[in-house]
Amino acid sequence: MSIIKFNTMDFGTYDTAVVVSGINQTNTANNKPMLKITISDGDETITALKFDSTRADLAAGGIEEGSTAVVSLEITDYKGNKSYRIVSITPVKLPDDELKQLITLPPEDPDKLVKDIIMMIKQSSGREYDMSDTSVPDDDFTVTALTVRILTQYLKAFTRSSAAKAMHHNIYGGLAYHTYRMIKTAYAVCEVYSLLNRELLVCGTALHDIGKIVEMKTSDTGIAAYTDMGNLFGHPLLGIELIDHEYWRQKEINGNSYNSEEIAMLKHMLASHHGQPEWGAIRVPSTPEAMILHELDMIDSRMYMYEDIFKDMKPGSSSDPVFGIATDGKTVVYKNSFSKYE
Repeated sequence: MSIIKFNTMDFGTYDTAVVVSGINQTNTANNKPMLKITISDGDETITALKFDSTRADLAAGGIEEGSTAVVSLEITDYKGNKSYRIVSITPVKLPDDELKQLITLPPEDPDKLVKDIIMMIKQSSGREYDMSDTSVPDDDFTVTALTVRILTQYLKAFTRSSAAKAMHHNIYGGLAYHTYRMIKTAYAVCEVYSLLNRELLVCGTALHDIGKIVEMKTSDTGIAAYTDMGNLFGHPLLGIELIDHEYWRQKEINGNSYNSEEIAMLKHMLASHHGQPEWGAIRVPSTPEAMILHELDMIDSRMYMYEDIFKDMKPGSSSDPVFGIATDGKTVVYKNSFSKYE
């Protein structure tokens, strides 16, 4: 199946393969069913209308969020802008070489990112570890060992998972990319503030979003959807449960376990990394490592938003209001003409 990129399309009708990344059901002015379907070509995402259709109709035809499909896409002019309408949509299984063209990936391979994350965790303690592989000694009950064991136990899910359904790092491998960048920044921050426990900060950073592998299910195309457990509890609590599971698993197997105070500090970091209760925090940060973790999360999520917005902007221009950069949802982004943005 040929893949035609959206930015090469003019007015007319095109048949192309896409990833379905969102489905929103609404009604027309005449109260007839209509779908707003978000589709991606791997480089760009657009929203197209499909009339006289419901989510149930798509589901019955094998189409859901995360599906790959062939669409017949009609492009017309509406008040000087392109308007997109889906004439037909059919599920399709694509060969790997074509599927890769439709998946948005981090700048670095997710498998490598995860391996680098584990190496940085081991290095953060300052203790002597074998850096030739990702394992830790069986008799090691440090917070580093706990963190490495959790990541290796859920390695596949952590590697492929999106970091969000929308907003930031919402791509295949986005969780690993987000975590990697935050750990790199954590190392730099620890060079400035000697008060910080680098091992604890790096481990908390590595695990701060681990609950997202339970909170969301990420498709092979990188599209995330919330699970029932995610809707009921959210990823901070789900991440804390994963830590508790590893803590008690080791106690049952070995009769030994991790330092309970270190584990409490680690769990507090997950509980407070959203900063404020209105942003989803279970508690506000009570330790310097927890406070810094929250700030690192804010920095990387916002920087990703700038990076994503800048891709479609010309230097010397302002964007439409952006939700997420600031809490009011009214902030515009300005791309200046003298800085280097890639």
